[in-house]
Amino acid sequence: MATIYDIAKICNVSTATVSRVLNDSDHPVHPNTKSKILKAAKELNYRPNSIAKSLASGRTQTIALLVPTISNDYYTQIAESMENELNNAGYIAYLCNTKRSVLRETEYVENLIIRRVDGVIFSPTRVKPEDNVKNLENIEELKRNNIAVVAFGSRFEGVSQVSVDTYKGAYEATKYLISLGHRRIGFIDGLTAGTQGNRRKGYMDALKNSDIDVDNDLIIRGNLDIDSGYKSGFKLLNQSEPPTAIFAVNNLMSIGVLNAAKDMHIKVPNELSVIGFDDSILSKLVEPSLTVVRQPLDRMGAIAVKLLLDELNGIGEIQSVELEPILVERNSCFKVI
Repeated sequence: MATIYDIAKICNVSTATVSRVLNDSDHPVHPNTKSKILKAAKELNYRPNSIAKSLASGRTQTIALLVPTISNDYYTQIAESMENELNNAGYIAYLCNTKRSVLRETEYVENLIIRRVDGVIFSPTRVKPEDNVKNLENIEELKRNNIAVVAFGSRFEGVSQVSVDTYKGAYEATKYLISLGHRRIGFIDGLTAGTQGNRRKGYMDALKNSDIDVDNDLIIRGNLDIDSGYKSGFKLLNQSEPPTAIFAVNNLMSIGVLNAAKDMHIKVPNELSVIGFDDSILSKLVEPSLTVVRQPLDRMGAIAVKLLLDELNGIGEIQSVELEPILVERNSCFKVI
């Protein structure tokens, strides 16, 4: 493998001059010399030593995206957005899938410290409420090792973060169903330490503000996947007085509800309205296409990357950015006559 010493020898210049040209330094180099060095580097198929460069600069140009799962299309979409933004900024992105295991999250954090990543864009693994303590410990460990951290989708003290007003999204989705004439609205919640909270509160407040009693029999906790959406939908629709509409707190569970309704010969939207939270190509491809609360994932990813780069470059203070969700009407809801 060619080195700067080989290029210096061919061009009859110092290694310092070669280094200045290849690193695009502001130090003046005669145009003819610069052209000769670049030509030699190309002919020798020169590749910079990234390890040596990182040691000199104190940067590895690598960022880790730490997410709870890649099977949920919410995370695959936002990870793709973040990776594009990071690549445009000259960084390599490492995707770390914790598979909803706090132990695995901690192991990743330890390895990222060893590998000297410059920063971590962090979405916590939360299955139980007590997992929050470990999430905070992992963030503090990264910060202690001078690794920049930005959180997304969750709130933490002491780090910049970007999130979506999921309370408002759930409130508006429920109010939309109420405006269509629905009074018995089923609600499929998520994990106790994750989606549960803001979205459930938005659902319940929308009912209360419309003088509709909250029926706990219409609230079921799911597991954020298609199978749990199917089982929860099946249970709701088998009640003696089933709901006329179901709101699931993520995209995959709402698809599970559609599958359950189909197997029970319940027509959507004629006999049942369904709303999901999040959005993806699947929402448009299922039959009928899903009405959803869309989170602006591209914007969320771009903001998370900007917050991280600002921290790496010592620009600005800790920021908390909250984005607005959007209700997207498709074909899975009907007006009660």
